[in-house]
Amino acid sequence: MSEGRTVPSWRLGEHVSATYAATDECRDLLTGFVRTGVRPGQRVVVFLDADDTDLARQLVAAAPDAAAGQLLVLLYGSGFTASGDGRVQQMLDGLTTVRDEAFADGFQTVFVAGKMTWTLRAGFAAADLVAYESAVNAFFGDVRIGGLCLYDRRRFDKATIGAVAAAHAGPLLRFTVGGWGAHLRLSGELDASNTGALPSILGMVTEADSTVLLDASDLLFLDAAAAHAIVGFAASRPNRHTVVRCTRGVRQALDLVGADEVPTLVLRDRVGGT
Repeated sequence: MSEGRTVPSWRLGEHVSATYAATDECRDLLTGFVRTGVRPGQRVVVFLDADDTDLARQLVAAAPDAAAGQLLVLLYGSGFTASGDGRVQQMLDGLTTVRDEAFADGFQTVFVAGKMTWTLRAGFAAADLVAYESAVNAFFGDVRIGGLCLYDRRRFDKATIGAVAAAHAGPLLRFTVGGWGAHLRLSGELDASNTGALPSILGMVTEADSTVLLDASDLLFLDAAAAHAIVGFAASRPNRHTVVRCTRGVRQALDLVGADEVPTLVLRDRVGGT
């Protein structure tokens, strides 16, 4: 990234995608991510391609004050691997291990970044990437974790980049899972840039054998596709209620796509007003 370019800010609870078309641009994006991550004393883990040894050294040098074990830079084939028919699940399991080890080591929060060219070496097809990016939304539903996936526009075609970008919720949309029964909270905006991530997010509570509370009180906007996805989610659970707490504007969008035709979908005003 050349001098004068703005490096985005990174936050916990986000699953963000970004693209680059130059080596220095990639380096600066990752450097900004690493520096942001180590400042509050959280663990930062970066997944790189096998030939990124120089970049690995640059990232370590960018965080000279990192404590021992705080910054982990892993190269494909030596620090981590994923191959064969189960490569998507292998990587998801690997992320779970990274998270659990960080918490076991006393870190309360974790930043995870990936320079996604490693997936080409691992044999990921476009469908594998979309499956991975959709499934990993569950991992980033934990507000103690923040994530960044970097895609090289010289190596991935526009269709693939568009598909994987849509599978990322952040930075416009944030979500958390927890609370009583199955409680999913959405905040921010749902539009064409991230609606593709919504099915995988809703999928985290699809199998709940209880009422699902979808707290959209802080959802500022959703488009028709997102509204259809929420109504369709409720319709797919005919024996369990889905309660959506939302603003008047979100309620109107849901009503326009048939919310009143789903008996198990209950719309409630947001706490503190409509």
